[in-house]
Amino acid sequence: MILSGGRYYEIGLGFVTADISYDPSTGLIDDSFHGEKIDISGCIVLPGFVDTHIHGCFGSDTSDLTSDSIVNMALNLPRFGVTSFCPTTMTMSCDKIYKAFDSVAEAITKLSSMNRPYARILGVHLEGPFLSPQMSGVQGREDLILPKDGFEIIDKIENDHPGLLKIIDIAPELEGSEEFIQRYKDRYVLSIAHSMCDYDLAVRSISSGIKSVTHVLNAMVSIDKRAPGVACAAFDTGSYVEVICDGTHIMPPVLRVIFKSAGKDRTIVISDSMRGAGMPDGEYLLGDTLVKCENGRTYFGEDKRLAGSVSNLFDEYLLLKDSGIEHDQIVRSLTINPLNRIGSKNGEIRPGQMADLVVIKDDKVYMSICGGRILINSF
Repeated sequence: MILSGGRYYEIGLGFVTADISYDPSTGLIDDSFHGEKIDISGCIVLPGFVDTHIHGCFGSDTSDLTSDSIVNMALNLPRFGVTSFCPTTMTMSCDKIYKAFDSVAEAITKLSSMNRPYARILGVHLEGPFLSPQMSGVQGREDLILPKDGFEIIDKIENDHPGLLKIIDIAPELEGSEEFIQRYKDRYVLSIAHSMCDYDLAVRSISSGIKSVTHVLNAMVSIDKRAPGVACAAFDTGSYVEVICDGTHIMPPVLRVIFKSAGKDRTIVISDSMRGAGMPDGEYLLGDTLVKCENGRTYFGEDKRLAGSVSNLFDEYLLLKDSGIEHDQIVRSLTINPLNRIGSKNGEIRPGQMADLVVIKDDKVYMSICGGRILINSF
């Protein structure tokens, strides 16, 4: 298969005018240049987007605890240019957490037999239960667990589904966090989330083995001139930082500060979306909480707090471009950075890499290619 007539983005070099060839039987980019030629004149081609923090979309959610919901997400995410993702849990009971992993594993099996484009599942992002009750937000407080009591949970997940767990969120100020970090730092990505910890503790925790910060500046202490907080600790230590770039969770001027401070290889764009993403305005469940989705944002509680997003990575790509973020950093943050964080080396357009591509025309997703399988959007 050959994509001809477009311009593709080579990370670090910018746009290159050349054809792209891949083998549909393996799903890998190659340089054979044989087979059907598809004319994509007037289009640009980027590596497929990677969403490593996404609860749900298109009416489905990881917390549904069914493989059908995960499959629905995987089949529809390519409409946003997303070619791989990490289904993300909510804080819930241990039994529900185990069922969530069962459903993801079952979905992977179902998807593997489908001869149609779908976003590949990279593994699960465990958001909760090791979070601060003071910063839990829409996460259910009744199911929060201290890290000192969490070893059995993590070990059972690994025993039942080896390699499926990729990212664990944790509030470092909670009892048992230090031992938890030492035990799991080399097996999983540990990420500071929903935390009251200050700059000094964050720096110590990152030095001990934590690798990233979850949705930076959200559900954590903000930056203050005398209390720099988790965000500044991440900037100073070179930790990865997840960023929700919907223009609501963080305004564009602050996005510019984050992207400059964190550096091009450490920013990771996430959606943190819930089941209302890709759906009409209305009320949708996030975990056990009813969330109102209206005009591109979420609301819950009497004070109308945010509860995840209804955004997607393609809309965030456009917003970042409009916000003046350097294009190379935007592309890195949507592709190789999230993959590097979990130890994967895909995410570029070159021979030997997976043919995960997003083809853009007139600032819309024209085509998504997932492991060589093509989804064409109708504008």
